[in-house]
Amino acid sequence: MATTHLLRTRPTRAWPDVFDELRRDMDTLFHRYGEGPSARPRGVFPPVNLYETAEAYVLTAELPGVEAGDVHVSLQGSTLVLEGERKGAGSPTDASAHRIERPTGSFRRAFDLPAAVDGDQAEASTRNGVLMLRLPKAPEHQPRRIDVRGQE
Repeated sequence: MATTHLLRTRPTRAWPDVFDELRRDMDTLFHRYGEGPSARPRGVFPPVNLYETAEAYVLTAELPGVEAGDVHVSLQGSTLVLEGERKGAGSPTDASAHRIERPTGSFRRAFDLPAAVDGDQAEASTRNGVLMLRLPKAPEHQPRRIDVRGQE
């Protein structure tokens, strides 16, 4: 009598399943690393917001634990430079750390501004660990009102 061998085969996955898996992987990637203009690059300190009004550029930077004297702001042409140092709180010598998530050390960030600013009128202040800079635009870059006269 003849013997018949059955060969088990694995059915191929349908295309929609492959695309669903790819979509899930891409969603995970974008969720993990951020997306869009509000996403903050990982490892960048301090995180900042920089926006423009009709009269000035305004920058806010989160600097918790950084003393005002440890922050230096300068203008080099149309480039704003923010630098300083975040000092560590220190840990007891007889303790071993289980987690260290707050970065310490020096930082430096530079931002190219789209137009010249009036550095003599710039203002900087800190409150509750947030630095706020107001950099008025140079007079030639501020909006001007032009009166329209009619002919009689």
